[in-house]
Amino acid sequence: MITVVGLGPGNPDDLTVQARAALTERRPVYLRTAVHPTVAALREWRVEFEAFDELYRDASDFEAVYRAIVDRLLAEGARQDIVYAVPGHPLVGESTVRALLAQDRVEIAIVPGLSGLEAIYARLGLDPARGVQVVDAHQIGDLLPDRHTIVLQVWSRQVASEAKLALMTWYPDEHPVTVIRGAGIPGEEQIERDLPLYAIDRLPWIDHLTSVVLPPAPPRGVRRLEAIMHRLRAPGGCPWDAEQTHASLRRYCLEEAYEVVDAIDRQDDDALEEELGDLLLQVVFHAELASEEERFTLHDIAERICDKLVARHPHVFGDEERSTAEDHLRRWEDLKAAEKPAGQGALAGVPLALPALTASEKLQARAARVGFEWPDWRGAAEKVTEEFAELAEALAGEDLAAISHEIGDALTALANLARMRGIDPEQALKDANARFIRRFAAMEEIAGGSVAGVPLDKLLALWSAAKRRTG
Repeated sequence: MITVVGLGPGNPDDLTVQARAALTERRPVYLRTAVHPTVAALREWRVEFEAFDELYRDASDFEAVYRAIVDRLLAEGARQDIVYAVPGHPLVGESTVRALLAQDRVEIAIVPGLSGLEAIYARLGLDPARGVQVVDAHQIGDLLPDRHTIVLQVWSRQVASEAKLALMTWYPDEHPVTVIRGAGIPGEEQIERDLPLYAIDRLPWIDHLTSVVLPPAPPRGVRRLEAIMHRLRAPGGCPWDAEQTHASLRRYCLEEAYEVVDAIDRQDDDALEEELGDLLLQVVFHAELASEEERFTLHDIAERICDKLVARHPHVFGDEERSTAEDHLRRWEDLKAAEKPAGQGALAGVPLALPALTASEKLQARAARVGFEWPDWRGAAEKVTEEFAELAEALAGEDLAAISHEIGDALTALANLARMRGIDPEQALKDANARFIRRFAAMEEIAGGSVAGVPLDKLLALWSAAKRRTG
């Protein structure tokens, strides 16, 4: 059996009666580290102990240290009852204790102790019930900057430097913080208040007793965007924003999506960052409108797409075997189809707001999945020939509605042929547009300027020369 004891923040007077009894009842005692103020009291009480500090000097990283400590403790605890003492409270920031509790080979008993947190709360007047997050300096992940944050285990200036870089992801560089050393320990306590975050590693007295406390910061990133959008829509905000609806924003959503695609095509990272922000604004704007009517929120939107991604990737989040990209795409479509309400047709869910060629390609791909498909692309090519013959017949007359009808059928046939040959018809037309622009510009250059008023036969000759030049 292993009895895990909390040594408290550093003042021997803070040891609980139960903790002192466990430490002095003549069982083998192991300390995660002897670099702790309470250890002097253990020596006075003639408590014999073994510390694991040597492992910290020899191991390549902290995870290796923790594994070595846990392995040793489990081996000793399997043979006899032992005591394992850690700074503070055993369940606050103690990776080795978490690892011990996760195994089932040896029984573990926890003897609580004051953590450094209680001393920090008392010294700085913090109420944890009002929202405090606690993180290890070596494991700073996602944070909520709108509440107090306490960073423990800031053992050295090097650790402080690494921690500040991680914290700057969530807080402004000049965010005022408090660095506190030896909280609650007589003769050891040092406090530096209102220190800019970027300067915390410049303090010469940082050691194993040091923590960093950050007060709430203004929201950043998506949270800041939400707050700005809410303010714009609130009374006294922007009159234009206040008047918008889902329908009135429709055109902007499409425009921003196209500008994102344009930035991608131009391989312009700066423009892509900006345009993705504009597109994100549209998502947040629509979420704000829905939230005002208590229909759904940005959180609901994010949760829904998370659920969808998990459900559609059973080879990642479930038990299915991993597959090729092609297999996954087919499986994705099967899962999408299974999500449709019962009774919906094969073409349901393809938005007609898509560019027409893209919509046509998607509609025909859906139809193909239920068997409405040529055996190979040659049948689709023959259909193109047939539709162009019907278009030529319609063009011989004056019925504009019939001509429009046949042009639509011809474009549909071309889109299907492109799909069957693995070509994106929308991209093919965009590429053709780009070629037309290049060729026309070359034609104007060959002509020495504007081609307005140039006879058609000369224009055609110029066009042929431009095609040879540009390809």
